[in-house]
Amino acid sequence: MTFSDFAPRVRTVAGLIRDASYLIVVVTPALGLMLYGLYVWNRDTIVSTVRSELGIEGLATRENVEQLSMRVGDLTAAVRTASGDDRVIRQPIGMSYVSEPVSVGQSVTLNLVLERTALGERCVFVGGQSLFADATNIVVSGSPVLPQRQIALTATRLRVVLDPPQTLLPGRIELYLALEYDCAGKRVFDRTDVVAYQLLAKG
Repeated sequence: MTFSDFAPRVRTVAGLIRDASYLIVVVTPALGLMLYGLYVWNRDTIVSTVRSELGIEGLATRENVEQLSMRVGDLTAAVRTASGDDRVIRQPIGMSYVSEPVSVGQSVTLNLVLERTALGERCVFVGGQSLFADATNIVVSGSPVLPQRQIALTATRLRVVLDPPQTLLPGRIELYLALEYDCAGKRVFDRTDVVAYQLLAKG
């Protein structure tokens, strides 16, 4: 086989190498510049579209981080309120009651089941006030509540004898205690849940 037989193949390979070199040296940079120019010209539209498609429209900025922190704080407070952990005491549902029957002019024995929350662990009960409401929905005060014993972190049973106001009408009565605590030198107020009982007419 002579050189003339290889010549067409050599020319073909040389042509391919030349074309490839042209693409690499001339076409590729030119294409890159063209694409960069299109990006610069349409940068806002491209970035907005990509963010929207990827769901990252609200990228982290200082303002966004602060707003997120506020939302997390609000959510934490809401959770604490729902669970009762923003209070000094917690009252298990359905375990507190008034000893009945109770007639007009008689003292009221309030049986409480309370437990101290983690927030109120270092709080000391100072005193409180009993509050009553009858069918008029007017809240009136009864006898004060004196500190007898401190509530534990576990369920604590308390028996409190109260003198209700003499103006209460017979019927359904709602009763709760407004409480005052000293929490590391700070006055903190809390209250028990409402307990209802039936006040009978004086027989």
